[in-house]
Amino acid sequence: FIFIHQSSSTSAEKAESIMSTSSLRPSERVLLQRVRNQLIDYLEIAASFEAQRDFQTQAPETHVATEVLEQWADWVSPNWQEELKTPTFSEQERNAITLFQSVWQDTHNTLVRPLPALDYIQLAPAWQQLRSAAEDCLRVFMLRGKLSDVEEVIG
Repeated sequence: FIFIHQSSSTSAEKAESIMSTSSLRPSERVLLQRVRNQLIDYLEIAASFEAQRDFQTQAPETHVATEVLEQWADWVSPNWQEELKTPTFSEQERNAITLFQSVWQDTHNTLVRPLPALDYIQLAPAWQQLRSAAEDCLRVFMLRGKLSDVEEVIG
């Protein structure tokens, strides 16, 4: 689970900046596959209170609740429909993103700042809804699972 807070770059540029494996620029499709894989990593944490607690234990200096809430916006920009394209993202996945984005936005707008400690925020109905929506979204993404970070996947 990688945390990068770069709001001015596109999702594909972010993937390239953290995962470039050669001096040649990867294709747009490979970059989108990397973004897709990062979204799966994000959803695995957001969908599981246990994973969130494990992350907090492994990185006690990190405010995991804030990271879970803000990380989504690092990968899914306001104009994500233009960036997260088919066929890398299936129509089912794009629909799942739309549904999760709606719950995420409501949660983002509802929760007080600064966010409380993880143990307390996990009791909040909005956080429970976010976890549930992440689980639903992850289920859709896992129909195909992660894609290659280096080769274009067709279909």
